[in-house]
Amino acid sequence: MNNKLEKIYALKSELDHRRPLNQGEIKRIKENYIIKNTYNSNAIEGNTLTEMETRVIIETGITVAKKTLREHLEVKNHAEALFFIEDLKKATLSEYVIKSIHAIILDGIDRANAGKYRSVDVRIGGATHDVTNFHLIPQEMNDLLAWYTSEPITINRIIEFTCKFINIHPFIDGNGRTSRLLTNLELLKLGYPPITILATDRLEYYQALDKSYYGDYEEAYDFFYNCIIESLNEYLSFTN
Repeated sequence: MNNKLEKIYALKSELDHRRPLNQGEIKRIKENYIIKNTYNSNAIEGNTLTEMETRVIIETGITVAKKTLREHLEVKNHAEALFFIEDLKKATLSEYVIKSIHAIILDGIDRANAGKYRSVDVRIGGATHDVTNFHLIPQEMNDLLAWYTSEPITINRIIEFTCKFINIHPFIDGNGRTSRLLTNLELLKLGYPPITILATDRLEYYQALDKSYYGDYEEAYDFFYNCIIESLNEYLSFTN
């Protein structure tokens, strides 16, 4: 496990050594990432648009035949949220930031619940445990942020925050997308490139999150380390 962390630090050091990247490289990396990340994050949640269709919607705004308005909005909103977190790299994580990201994710999809904690109880499909009762959410989110901001941010702390957030499940919809955006926001603050969790790794990802509920973070650490290594290697390949 620690070998993977050492590898992450070595790759990050190599990337830092190549910085500042030129504008052409940054533009290529960002365009590629916004499409790939939006496609995968939405696909994990059941959006049926392909990566190519996602690209067309983001780059041209053209609608894709036989696809729902909701699926189009999920693409537009997610891409917008990725731009939004770029501007938050100097901000301390807060409820306001979390609710603002969530409001973008559900913009035009569910106005009544966008940016608001849920007011009913829910279950996570396939999870082996219950999530927080709705009336306890404000207190648990407050406690989570107090814990998270009480010590210097590390990769492991970001991973644990992500797991705890999902296990609270503060929103009626959009928890997964919001949590993945928060993970990337916090990684960006440490100078890491953002990661993409692939839709094809959905089962492994869900299992790691499920185990974390019981205080076992080993699978989650390992899963996210792999994503970070993959992302660093991808960024380095763009700078060769």
